[in-house]
Amino acid sequence: GMACVPRFRESGFNRRPFGCHRYDVYSPKLHRQITLFGRHALDLWITLEASSSVLSYCERPIIIPGSRPVRAFDFWVQRAEGEELLVLMRNQDQKSSDNEEPASDIQSLSGTSVEGIPIRCIDPGDMTDHQITLANWGSIIRDLAAFERFIPEPLCNDVKARLDTRKSIAQLQSELSDFDASTVRLAIFQLLHRGEAVCSELATHRLTRNHVIARP
Repeated sequence: GMACVPRFRESGFNRRPFGCHRYDVYSPKLHRQITLFGRHALDLWITLEASSSVLSYCERPIIIPGSRPVRAFDFWVQRAEGEELLVLMRNQDQKSSDNEEPASDIQSLSGTSVEGIPIRCIDPGDMTDHQITLANWGSIIRDLAAFERFIPEPLCNDVKARLDTRKSIAQLQSELSDFDASTVRLAIFQLLHRGEAVCSELATHRLTRNHVIARP
């Protein structure tokens, strides 16, 4: 793993946009509480938390230069191959012809950089194709946030050792019947979260005990 110190560790801007719902969540990846404003930010957070390629991230790390009204980048993200700043497009960022107001400059940020970090603009509409993934990972992350400290590491290793063939959650629970079924399920979630196990059905079907777990 990379032992680099994250460039951003806490939000630099906490003003809630008007009319945005506030979500207070716990990040198993960062081991801290974070506050998110709006459903799109929540969905994007779930994708970052669920992606094993994301080593670290920070919500609203810095202000977008020259933004009027002032707003922050939604996330700074660190992957092995480098950093990026993510901006969620809002309605007013889309170019409009019938409207006297010029579109914001947000779209023009895409492909530029700030402090040497490339900027990527994200259309929230692209996330709506992934509702099943978001729902499944949302529940996995909530379970890990609540119960991670109760998952024995030897159990995680034991589950991993049994993945030489693909097995359903139910099969793993019955093979590891010395442990409470819910603890085995949490150990599986922990491995999925770390990228040490995979489950392709998380993208296609709501999570059940029949989901098949495999080695990456």
